[in-house]
Amino acid sequence: MHLNSNEILEQVQLLRDKRCAVDALKLLLDSSWPSPEPKAWLLRGTLEHQLGKYNDAILSLSVASSYQELYFSAAYHLGEVHRSLGKFDEAASWFIAALHRDPTHRYSHNSLQFTRFSNELLPRIIEAYQNFVNAAPSFVMGYQLLAHYLLKSGAIDEAISINRYASRLDCENAAVSLAPTNNSLSLPNFLIIGVPKGGTSSLLGWLASHPKLWCHPRKELHFFDGDYSHGAAWYSSHFPLFDPQFDMRCGEATPNYFQQPNCPQRIKELLPSVRLVILLRDPVERALSWLYHLQRFEGLVGEPSQLIEKELNELESLEPSFITSSGFRWPNAIHGSCYNMPLQRWLDLFPREQLLILRSELLFNSPEATLKNVAGFIGVDAEWDWGELNPYNVNPLPYSKLPDHLIERLQSFFEKNSGWAMEHAASNL
Repeated sequence: MHLNSNEILEQVQLLRDKRCAVDALKLLLDSSWPSPEPKAWLLRGTLEHQLGKYNDAILSLSVASSYQELYFSAAYHLGEVHRSLGKFDEAASWFIAALHRDPTHRYSHNSLQFTRFSNELLPRIIEAYQNFVNAAPSFVMGYQLLAHYLLKSGAIDEAISINRYASRLDCENAAVSLAPTNNSLSLPNFLIIGVPKGGTSSLLGWLASHPKLWCHPRKELHFFDGDYSHGAAWYSSHFPLFDPQFDMRCGEATPNYFQQPNCPQRIKELLPSVRLVILLRDPVERALSWLYHLQRFEGLVGEPSQLIEKELNELESLEPSFITSSGFRWPNAIHGSCYNMPLQRWLDLFPREQLLILRSELLFNSPEATLKNVAGFIGVDAEWDWGELNPYNVNPLPYSKLPDHLIERLQSFFEKNSGWAMEHAASNL
């Protein structure tokens, strides 16, 4: 059956959405095009990127960027390709180029904030964001990230002022609930503290639909594990001050808090009554997902099974006390899936009733029931219509299978280093 250009593109997109990138690219390349199709170049570039064909992706996306109507999308995807290559300054430049076309594009903003560009680029980034907030004065994320970059430049007072403005601007639908002033410290009532690749983006995004919850839209504030030296005033500026009579709850998600040894004490001192939500994913699945994340966004190179085995060999050669006491250890795929000691640190400082420990699989297999559980734990009405619950931040490709002997080694290792924590998560089922 002969398909026209639009029908071919629809079929390719359908295959891509089903995470069948190989078949999608094959259909695209095997199809006959009666005339040059600009969107085909854009789609081809995104598929090549997903399949790790980075140089091909750059060529295809560069062709797409030559078409005026596609420049914005092509620039964004070129930024993502350069992140995968570990070329962070080039990636940042492409994200800025995309945002100059559309200063409200959340994906470009989000990608840029996690791109480790050099300090030399910071003045240019700040200038760009000053232009973005002028061009889109009602777009909250622009102000939040302008404050984020100003802080990096040392302009903390200006950053705090902009952050406070942004937090109130974000409350358009709940403006009646705001307190008359925002001079007092406004701190979160709940934190989602772990784990990376455990479903925290989905949980935060889904909770944000509840009318009594204000979830910070810029995920991963990294205060307690990064910006702590800037003080409570900086952290407080991220959250709007609500009138107590409206019983609103504020929260944020930084999944790195769970593993960092200094976070429990810092959070206990500033937020002694905070509610803490922890998602624990199957340790092997989390380790694989994290490796793919690093390959997509941090320039990590290597076959996943070889990277896993290398890290496992290194950890098995260390004293158990090191594994249980240290924080992030690159690449942190296996080490970040060792849950026992991090969980013990939290339980040593916080009453059990302030922690909700859940399995990530439960969130995705029974999302509505899990959200009701979380809402009740936070202290808001659990009988809320959550609407359509589509997962956030899903890897576009299925994972390659690890060799059986490696899976057995991992399962034995995690039984000793994560088994007890997973039992705590199972107790909440």
